[in-house]
Amino acid sequence: MRLPRLVDVRIPGMGVAKLCYARDLDLRVGYKVVVETADGEFVGRVTLTPRRREPYMPPFDILRIVTLEDEREEDANRELGREIRTEAQKLARDHRAKGVSFFGCDVSLDGCYVEVKYEAESDANLEVVREGLERRYDARVVFRRFNFVERASDSGGCDTCGVPLCCATWSGARSMGPVNVRLAKQQGVTPNEKILGNCGEVKCCMRYEHDAYKEFKERAPFKNTVVKLGEREGQVVDYSMVKDSVLVQFGQKRSDHEMVSLTNLAAQNDGIVPADAFDENNGEEGAGEGHAPAPSDS
Repeated sequence: MRLPRLVDVRIPGMGVAKLCYARDLDLRVGYKVVVETADGEFVGRVTLTPRRREPYMPPFDILRIVTLEDEREEDANRELGREIRTEAQKLARDHRAKGVSFFGCDVSLDGCYVEVKYEAESDANLEVVREGLERRYDARVVFRRFNFVERASDSGGCDTCGVPLCCATWSGARSMGPVNVRLAKQQGVTPNEKILGNCGEVKCCMRYEHDAYKEFKERAPFKNTVVKLGEREGQVVDYSMVKDSVLVQFGQKRSDHEMVSLTNLAAQNDGIVPADAFDENNGEEGAGEGHAPAPSDS
């Protein structure tokens, strides 16, 4: 059975990019498309090149690449969203709903569905506000409370690495499980502000890389282990997963440190498995469910 052709699309108000059926459309990164969701049709932006893969979440349908009419509707809805957000803030103030801040509003292309995004210090009863908005704008209004992590992915932008946020471009970014400081420690990284993303949490990429670090440590010698290399003996003092190597100290001086690949150590040291031998034994294939995006296969 041939795998479906899927693409990641960032839809305003939905946080993490969503998986969509690309069908036979000619889609490139940055293209704007009309996506059919359970709440109506929305304009989204393609974030990754389409490719054939196994879906790890129920995909949405892409109806078409945006037309000039869609662009005009989107512009009008954007202005309408600003008006609704302002009106929601006024109604909340009038009805004394304290500690609530409305920061965004998304409207479906047909204008029948409105989602108002807000932050709140505690649970707030916004039923009166919702009823007031529905009467005025003749649309179904839903309030969605965002935390700081969700707001970062919805806003988008680039992280300190210089590339767009994983959570804003890749639909699988939050499907890999929790991201926490323990993962950083297991990768030999001292917790500091550099490992924190725009949301204030540990970066998603550390969770994506965790399995690779875990697999590498299962193949490599433990730190402080004595290893042989030819006629020399040294002590493992650090790792380099990217190079599939370990840093070995062969003498007392700092200059006696040497980066040695697992391939060179495997012949004389039991329990060490180089990456190429591991791949052959396990028959690993490319990225699949829950893995980072792979190159295009249109």
